[in-house]
Amino acid sequence: MASTIMAYCQDCGFQKENNFNYCPSCGKEVSIDDERSLIEFYFYRGYTYQHDIQISERTLKYRLQSYSLRRRLPTYDLAQVRLRVAEELDGPGCMSGYRSIWHTLCLDGLQVPRRVVAGVVRELDPEGCEMRRSKRLRRRKYSVPGPNYCWHIDGYDKLKPFGFPIHGCIDGWSRKIMWLQLARSNNNPEVPAKNFLQCVAEFGGCPVKVRSDCGTENGVLAAIQCEFRGSADAHVFGNRSTWWINFFKDLIDRDLFHPGNQLEEEALWYCFSGVVQKDLDLVREHWNTHRIRDSKHDTVPGRPDELFLLPECSGGIDGLLLPISTDEVHYVSDNLLQSEEELNEFEEYFDYIMANSNFVMPTNWREAESLYLQFVAVATQ
Repeated sequence: MASTIMAYCQDCGFQKENNFNYCPSCGKEVSIDDERSLIEFYFYRGYTYQHDIQISERTLKYRLQSYSLRRRLPTYDLAQVRLRVAEELDGPGCMSGYRSIWHTLCLDGLQVPRRVVAGVVRELDPEGCEMRRSKRLRRRKYSVPGPNYCWHIDGYDKLKPFGFPIHGCIDGWSRKIMWLQLARSNNNPEVPAKNFLQCVAEFGGCPVKVRSDCGTENGVLAAIQCEFRGSADAHVFGNRSTWWINFFKDLIDRDLFHPGNQLEEEALWYCFSGVVQKDLDLVREHWNTHRIRDSKHDTVPGRPDELFLLPECSGGIDGLLLPISTDEVHYVSDNLLQSEEELNEFEEYFDYIMANSNFVMPTNWREAESLYLQFVAVATQ
């Protein structure tokens, strides 16, 4: 069994060790003795009881009973469920099926039978249910020995025309999303390189191999991996967004956003980048905690987080992560990542507007659109 128990900061979602007194990401103090919070956290993410780490399964079940946590015949408020489903459907979540929405409710601490969620989704979004009928795909077989053997890295350019390129990485064996980050540009080689370096520092090591496409934006990342591994073969080049794409296209169709207009592009980034990144963080947590079913395609069933942290429980090989010291991370950062961030006059201007008005930073797409329109109005009046 793995000797380190991992948890997520309940404020920022950063994955940390349970023995941390403070979150390395947001700095918030955490309680290491709050057993109930930890049990509730793992319970709502659907993890199995067979863990064998700190307390016995019998004690765990007793704790769950005393906390009124049960997966069979849970109590729930149908009105509250309907409200949360409606909130999910009013945004990028409308592209999700009932299983995904059910999992989102579980992450929020709402224990609801999946059939109930399916019925509410059909009631509130019958047209969407009809459009989401599944299609069978022919998949190729994929096989690696365990987590941290190969990380797959790629950029996502479908939102790039609107100024929101995305870069991500997934572990090949566990399918755990290692990072999913919004960037000003994923053509800059230092963007994926910084993401990779931060991930290596977070987990204390690098994978045996890294696989990405042949784009020049992955050159620095490849150099870092080869530097860590001391091998030129360590890097291999290989051959919920729809809603956001349609949303930004609608802004263009409504004559509210004009690609190529630098002011509007910068205002769009300022207003929407935090909201889009928040959605990406939700996608990452959602994926890493959902259950992958048994398949005939040689994929390992289970939850990506569990598979990544406890691979031996599912027949995988542990210990493939190659240890990287803090000194090595600093050396690479100082010698391969030397560009400085350019000062952005538009960002300073928008900061000035925020400081001298009653505007507040948006928390959802509606607030972001409203702030964007106000920025454009102020700047062009």
